[in-house]
Amino acid sequence: MPSGKKKPEFWLFLEPCVMVSLTNNAVLFYHSLSGQRFEAALTPIVQRIVSDLLQPGNGYVTGLCSSEMEEPDVQRLVSRLEKYFMGDLLNVEWSDGKPVNILPEPYFKSYLTRESLQRQEVRESVNYDDYIHELDIYLTSHRPAGSPDPFPSATRQFIFPGVTTSDSQELPWSLLEPFIRQVTQFRITQVHLSGTHIETYPYLGDLMNLLTKARIPVKFHFPAAGFPDDLAAKILAYRYSKIVFHFSYPIDPDPFNNLINDLISSGKIKQSELRFLVSSQEELVTSRQIIAALHLPNASIDPYYTGNNFDFFQQAVFITQEDIRSSKPDQREVFSRISVNESDFGKFTLLPDGNVYANLNDPPVGNIRANSPEELILKELVEGISWGRVRKSIIPCKDCLYHFLCPPVSNYELLLNRFNCCDVFEKS
Repeated sequence: MPSGKKKPEFWLFLEPCVMVSLTNNAVLFYHSLSGQRFEAALTPIVQRIVSDLLQPGNGYVTGLCSSEMEEPDVQRLVSRLEKYFMGDLLNVEWSDGKPVNILPEPYFKSYLTRESLQRQEVRESVNYDDYIHELDIYLTSHRPAGSPDPFPSATRQFIFPGVTTSDSQELPWSLLEPFIRQVTQFRITQVHLSGTHIETYPYLGDLMNLLTKARIPVKFHFPAAGFPDDLAAKILAYRYSKIVFHFSYPIDPDPFNNLINDLISSGKIKQSELRFLVSSQEELVTSRQIIAALHLPNASIDPYYTGNNFDFFQQAVFITQEDIRSSKPDQREVFSRISVNESDFGKFTLLPDGNVYANLNDPPVGNIRANSPEELILKELVEGISWGRVRKSIIPCKDCLYHFLCPPVSNYELLLNRFNCCDVFEKS
């Protein structure tokens, strides 16, 4: 309401598609349909107006008196809201009361708390299909004999056919089989199979029979170096399967060319993905040149942080304030970003020791020796940190005007223990 409890002469309202972000000294208005946005200094009068608009009981509507309308800050604010079709003014004489409007708020299906889970009827009412859609399964973890692991932290940065346990292990079939039979009851949309030499996993055929019967798409992750000539045909014989080849430097030209030529000539390239692990600017440029020169489809690049290549990593991974400002998430994406971590939500990673993670950079959620899929979901929803890690809850992002325009908190940030891989605060 107007300052000094004066009777309002105008109603200022925001469109329900407009999202608002506040810091101590500025406000951002973002139109989730057009992508238009503008910022305004949070002067006392603007702060009063914005605070009123955001009160749940006001529904994106506040009153203005004529003296407030004469304020330059208010005039600029109203003019820009009208210019970008974000809001408008109504004369109070045009309505019998304050206009009815909708304050946009996300609806998140998780109503679960530790207290509510004590009640059996609550546990039975949970629709688990809402909370799980992807599984990353590391079947094997065999350490290289006599040599150090060349990419010791790769699996914490992205899915990678590497070592995940401190000693050599294989996921016991006696544990995996019942877990898969349980989890295939849900709407799983993707399974990734990874590890070291997963083609040697003795129960790979049994596992694929279960997944194929459930019509679940499966991606097999293999290092491209040393990939057996006849293995692709065996893997792709399974319905709903694809192969992800991981290339790392140095790349031996002859085996590389032979593999690419075979994939292209046999048509298997259509069922394959090619991912290049790079840890330097030279490797990044070379990978881009290879992809462009050979017109490779389904090719992507995974920057790898070694612990000693921060300058490269900053160039390859960090985003700029201009990148953030140019992003145009729709309202559903904004709601998602302020509610859950889109990169982690609905995903579990299973390691050969039976431990289950919502993110490999966080503590395990549980273990399939002791926990059913339903119990793992409930534990992550109620006690976990991965699915609910959003920028508004971490420092310094929670104090950033653009927190809902940014992509989700990434594995890179967790590994670096730096939650602003950008230049926003450097420029502010």
